[in-house]
Amino acid sequence: MKPASTSTDPSVDAANFRHVVGHLASGVTVVTTEADGKRHGMTASSVTSLSLDPPMMLACINNAVPTAQAVSMSRRYVVNVLGEDQGELAKQFGIASSDKFRGVALHIGALGLPLLSDALAHIECEVVESVAGGTHTIFLGRVVSATAGQGQPLTYFRGGFGRFEFARDDEVYGRARELVLSRVYPADHALPLEELATQLDVDQAAAFYALTRLSSDGLVRRDPDRGYVIAPLDVRTSDETFDARLAIELGVITLSMHRVTDDEVAELRRRFDTMAALLVGERFVDFHGYLDANYAFHEHLVSLARNPLLTSTFGRLSIKSVMTRSFGSTPETSQKFVKVQGRLMEAFERRDARAARQAAIDYCELAKKRVREILVFTGGRL
Repeated sequence: MKPASTSTDPSVDAANFRHVVGHLASGVTVVTTEADGKRHGMTASSVTSLSLDPPMMLACINNAVPTAQAVSMSRRYVVNVLGEDQGELAKQFGIASSDKFRGVALHIGALGLPLLSDALAHIECEVVESVAGGTHTIFLGRVVSATAGQGQPLTYFRGGFGRFEFARDDEVYGRARELVLSRVYPADHALPLEELATQLDVDQAAAFYALTRLSSDGLVRRDPDRGYVIAPLDVRTSDETFDARLAIELGVITLSMHRVTDDEVAELRRRFDTMAALLVGERFVDFHGYLDANYAFHEHLVSLARNPLLTSTFGRLSIKSVMTRSFGSTPETSQKFVKVQGRLMEAFERRDARAARQAAIDYCELAKKRVREILVFTGGRL
């Protein structure tokens, strides 16, 4: 089957990505990759689009499956969206076998990985982040190529075959997120797919998309026995997270201050200004935007050490999850957070390591204090 449309990075735009991922629906895919010269593949339904700009995909894979280890090694994967007449192909890749690719027509894609030639659509991704979630690993992939043909998707859900409704699903995710942040569900509450769909008055496909996004946010976790569970946040968890960030940043300041370039400091200033503009007075202008900008500011600070291992470690701290649970509980916060990070910014501009270290310590203490203030109203848990 010749694809009807093709797009390859950097020309993957939102409109084409919307069209291609529309074939995903709530359906069945085969994730393929290659590591150490061996091809791997598995049938997967825990695959969804994450964002349009930039185009991002999310694939959640059980760590017990060899494909999970292969994706971790290769840092690349392909989402092959199956058509409605490919049920047997789904079964073939869903059963353990020494040769899952037997009799399957293949071609090599932009990343050098095997693509199932007869699949309805192909989405090739480079892993930019991986998140451990209980027995699974969530792979966040940057889309580098997307192609789609004609036809209907194979699906696990009843009610026909539909296109992926981005606006609707994002709205459902937003409502589900508010339920969690407003503590409608208590910490450690098991949240079945059917229960969330009923609560939000949506179909299970939209509820599943919401749960997947919430899992990526760290607001829910996947329990092997209970399914999706509301992730608790307590003082110990938040303190350990913020202290870990502080330890990394203190090390970065010591390593980088004497060699940081003007261009690197200018980029740090740009990210700080973006973040500061989203907190006016005592209120967030855009909390999600502020959270992303805050993370980007500190991520760039850590990158000044020019040590990929430090940057990777920082990315695994679940900082966004802790901040979402604490800072995102109310629209109000304090300008003190921007002011102390402003001191950190100015210290880098002056190349003043001592002042930078003190600002980092003060910011950490403010963040931990904020969580304690919120937990006072929740009986010690969010």
